[in-house]
Amino acid sequence: MPVWIIDEAQNLPPEFFRDLPAFLNFAFDTRDVMAVWLIGHPTLAQTLERAPYAALAGRIQVRVQLKPVLERERFALLIQHSLKSAGCTSTLLSDSGLEILRQASKGLPRHAGRILRTAMRLAVPRGLNHLPDDLLQLAIEELR
Repeated sequence: MPVWIIDEAQNLPPEFFRDLPAFLNFAFDTRDVMAVWLIGHPTLAQTLERAPYAALAGRIQVRVQLKPVLERERFALLIQHSLKSAGCTSTLLSDSGLEILRQASKGLPRHAGRILRTAMRLAVPRGLNHLPDDLLQLAIEELR
């Protein structure tokens, strides 16, 4: 079954949410033809709860809201898993660097990723194979 993924769905026009149920209604009630994933900020959920979009809200089978990962150990595991999944085989961050990242990102994986990408971009011209704490701070400042 095909999956149609729409990221940043909170930016779609109201007409899209109004008309999507009619599009999905074309023989979709009798069989599963496509899965549609609407991915976005918390405002997306608030939009879909409004009365004009009740037909669409009634078709939503699963709602997932990612919460910040505030616990130090869980945050460290998340970052380590992400780096390993991306092919990293060495330790890029010290324990204090992980804490700086956790606090600056407020435990939000997307924010942590932005900080890490910025820090890595800053590390390349310096020829670094790790992300020192001062470089993380520089990345955080650059993103402000």
